[in-house]
Amino acid sequence: MNESPDQPAEIIVVGTAHISEESIAEVRRTIEAERPDVVAVELDPGRYQALTNPEQQSASIKDILSSGKLYQFLVHWLLAYVQNKLGAEVGVKPGSEMLSAIDAARSVGASVALVDRDINITIARFWAKMRLIEKLKMLIALLGIGTSDEEIDLDLKEITSDDTISQLVTELRQFSPNAAQVLVDERDAYLAGNLLKLRGKIVAVVGAGHKEGIKHYLEHPELVPSLEDLNTVPKKRFNFTKIVGIAFLAIIIGLFALIFLSGAPLAVVLLAFGYWFVLHAVFAGGFATASRSHPLAIAASAGYAGFSPFIPIPFLKVGVIAGLIEAAKRPPSTEDFSGVAKVASVRELLSNKLFRILLVAVAVNVGSSLATFISLLVIFPMTGINPYDILLTAFSRITGMV
Repeated sequence: MNESPDQPAEIIVVGTAHISEESIAEVRRTIEAERPDVVAVELDPGRYQALTNPEQQSASIKDILSSGKLYQFLVHWLLAYVQNKLGAEVGVKPGSEMLSAIDAARSVGASVALVDRDINITIARFWAKMRLIEKLKMLIALLGIGTSDEEIDLDLKEITSDDTISQLVTELRQFSPNAAQVLVDERDAYLAGNLLKLRGKIVAVVGAGHKEGIKHYLEHPELVPSLEDLNTVPKKRFNFTKIVGIAFLAIIIGLFALIFLSGAPLAVVLLAFGYWFVLHAVFAGGFATASRSHPLAIAASAGYAGFSPFIPIPFLKVGVIAGLIEAAKRPPSTEDFSGVAKVASVRELLSNKLFRILLVAVAVNVGSSLATFISLLVIFPMTGINPYDILLTAFSRITGMV
């Protein structure tokens, strides 16, 4: 066969289950039998380093807490935790088939190509494209799987079959269409696009859920979208979360402005402020306590939570402050960084200091947000202030001055 200068001679796609002993053996058998020029693996440089050099620390606590991607990190780790839990149930470490592929490539003198998209970009696109209801459903599902003590019945010989994979992908599309688009469709295209850049005989080791999609793109390379476009994080023209945040900040400021404009007695004004700060202290401090944070982090959460809603800077939010204090008082070790995605039980997860810091930050933010909602509902009735009367009085004064 004459090799085209624009196309690889041959691409053999091996679909694997990431927690299957059989997949590990199949990968090695295929590479040893085919003796390819290149072994392409479904990894990006970051995950390659994590697998081959797990002790390397990839991010600092300050970066994680201050980057505004706190919930993306939580999702990333929960996904890794669930996969690791499933792997522990069948006695296979996630990523073992990729390590086997790398080792087999070296044994036959083949080069190794990392053909997957950066996991941070995938998670960022995943988070940006999902609707709020999809995010909530996904978090509930992940927490449900992660905290369940029941063993999951897995038939790993069947999980890589075409019918089973099609069913799993279909269920993912029904559960979250946007998640399926980013995690499956986009990565099918990205993996295929990178495979088409390689030359010689290629063995591609990928998750079974990507096999058919990759083959489709290899047969129709003109359909592969721009890899540069797939490597960008879309910016929403309408950011619902930010709009809601700005709206609530305006409401909160308006609330206290109305109290001052009402001409209410000083005791009533102080009572309103008292309710505000007490509710925030109770909820933020309570959630910090429930997440078993350091006493100083609990105290800071309780004392600072009432001020946090007025500060639009993410780095100065009460959850970030609590997380930084937790990190300072109980600093995570290198093993905590490398082990956060390897734990296979809730007890191990909660004993990991890095995950605990993240949990504290998220819990305190949630507690403070709940306090803000409740405060808006109770302050007016409890203080006897009628916003309608205040607005009417203010409008009368303004029109009287004109």
